[in-house]
Amino acid sequence: MSSPSAGTAEIVRQESLFGRLPLLPEEREYGTLGAHATCFAYAVATWCFMFGGYAARLVGAVQGTICLVAGSVLGVFLTTMAPSLACQRYGLEQIDYCKTAFGQRGSKIILIFYVVNQVGWTGLILVMFGNGLRNILRALGYRPGTWVVGAGVALGLWLTYLLVTRGVHLLNVSNAFIAPSLVVMTVVMFTMLLWKHGWHEIALARPLRPLADPWLNYMIVFEWGVAAGFSWWAGVGFLARNTGTRRNAVYPEILQLGLGMALVCCVSLFSSLVVHTDDPTEWMVPIGGMVMGIMALVFVVLANISTSAVAIFTCGLALRHIGLLRSRPWWHLVLWALVACVPFVFWPEQLYDMGNAFLAYNGTMYAPISGILFADLVFLRRGRLNVWDIFDDDPRGEYHYSRGFNWPALVSVLIGEVLYLYLFDPLALTAHPVFRWATASLPACIVPGLVYWGWMAALRRGTPAARGILAPAPGAGPGAAVPGEFALAGAAPAPARRLRRPNI
Repeated sequence: MSSPSAGTAEIVRQESLFGRLPLLPEEREYGTLGAHATCFAYAVATWCFMFGGYAARLVGAVQGTICLVAGSVLGVFLTTMAPSLACQRYGLEQIDYCKTAFGQRGSKIILIFYVVNQVGWTGLILVMFGNGLRNILRALGYRPGTWVVGAGVALGLWLTYLLVTRGVHLLNVSNAFIAPSLVVMTVVMFTMLLWKHGWHEIALARPLRPLADPWLNYMIVFEWGVAAGFSWWAGVGFLARNTGTRRNAVYPEILQLGLGMALVCCVSLFSSLVVHTDDPTEWMVPIGGMVMGIMALVFVVLANISTSAVAIFTCGLALRHIGLLRSRPWWHLVLWALVACVPFVFWPEQLYDMGNAFLAYNGTMYAPISGILFADLVFLRRGRLNVWDIFDDDPRGEYHYSRGFNWPALVSVLIGEVLYLYLFDPLALTAHPVFRWATASLPACIVPGLVYWGWMAALRRGTPAARGILAPAPGAGPGAAVPGEFALAGAAPAPARRLRRPNI
């Protein structure tokens, strides 16, 4: 029979892995290989192939390659810096980290964006999972109806539930198998594409549905690349908090989520141009042949489940911030997250056709949030956070601000959203002249960050109470350990869970 202290330690460990307590270094799953494998498997899911299909609508192979690579790497870099550094250093869950800039209650507004992002991408991925199953059946000589796609989404939800409820370790193991297989599959498909069609034919292939203005086509695809990079915001904190070093938190995300995703997008772009379809599950068999095409579809289907599992895992962690769900079992949170994806079972094609607008939505939401968090962490706090006050809702806490809301941050987000939509309408694909050289995501990131920085710096130079907003907590100096201890109430004896800075 285990001792009370041993039982308490196990409860705290489970709360860290499936709840919100910061992870200690020894509890983190991802080393260098695991971080790269998970990021790559996350990156090359079918949304990668989906982005390439969107790009094929407007631009050719050369222009699309430049736009996708430059845009996605830039977007990932901008959205990764603050969450990855903070969540890795302190082992924080991402919404908890957002309290430092947005306040204890203001972070709940960011939670809405976060959950919509994860649920939306999960649904789109599982629709492509259903499309993949349907095209496998077609390749085998069957004639499945459209109902197969919805049934595939339902099957994907069930498989995702099984995977997520088993924890991070199983995700790590599955991704270590899927990622190398996807690398081989992508290289083989690209080789067969070049062998069958040649680079000359690929380069001369015309876009599927371009707009009349070639430069606007170019900038829209570049904007989609940047927005695709920003769309990783919801997942980078989860990946970073499970790594042991800063190097493993940052480099895999930029290399795999940025560059790796863009290169796989280019394979989809080239294939969509020569086969004349923007549905990635429709060009794999024509490009790879019967055997190789079916194998490619199988690997992509498996990657879809792995990717949706990571998205739902992070969504479940985020739901811990809702009071009614805070003490619920882990499987309840996973189930609630998956229930939000049920509309994709009944209207898969209709919702899937809105994917490019949803991609732009991510730029609208996460570009200003990324700029604000970067300005807050780097320029205002110099990389130091008070972990104790993140979990303390006392009105005297450092991150309580004005009744739990930091209005400069929230107003700056609104400014960024309005600026984005002023520069670019993602539904009508119309743009302001400024968009033609600045895009929409970059101004929507930089301008709110500067506004927030200036506003908070002015407050800091104002009254003593306002200056206290950004004052470091006692003992939180450059070389101090993360302040505070966490202990379970009522435990006897009550072993403290001391938060300390991991070795980086």
